[in-house]
Amino acid sequence: MIGLRALVLNYDYMPISLFPMHTIPVEDAVTRVCNDTCRIVFEYDRKILTPSVNMKWPSVIARTDIKKIKEKVKLRPEALYYRDHGVCMYCEKIITFHEMTCDHVYPKTYGGKYEWTNIVSACPKCNYEKGNSMPVGRWKPKQFPIKPTYYQLLEIRKKFPIVIDHESWIDFLSGWKNDIIVKAA
Repeated sequence: MIGLRALVLNYDYMPISLFPMHTIPVEDAVTRVCNDTCRIVFEYDRKILTPSVNMKWPSVIARTDIKKIKEKVKLRPEALYYRDHGVCMYCEKIITFHEMTCDHVYPKTYGGKYEWTNIVSACPKCNYEKGNSMPVGRWKPKQFPIKPTYYQLLEIRKKFPIVIDHESWIDFLSGWKNDIIVKAA
């Protein structure tokens, strides 16, 4: 294992997902290329060191078949963080992804479900202090939680910095409004 990853694009050269960014180990990317399910778009400078293969490790691959982008976004912490703009929905403090907790607006003990319209980002202090309180007064979220579309989340995501593995990925992050940080090789 060499630890490099390849960005996977759809047939139309758009990233399959940014929630989280869809990447795979380069070894798996080579397998997809050899199986003709993907083609190489960009390569790393490193050659594959085997006598039977004469190619470089792929840094970006694109699917060869047309598949529709999944516009339905699963409720995952990363997507929730971006929907709520990296802010605690109770005290409005800016929080990092690693600080964020997921809070049920209507507590589970009262039948609150784990769904987009009942979960908000909260700082640990607010989540602890709220406990099983109902959403009234101080514990009413500053913004009503909505079920976002893929494209709504994408526009919000572009306002945050992103860390990528290789400079060739920049070409596929059009319209990024914040820093694009390339990891040191």
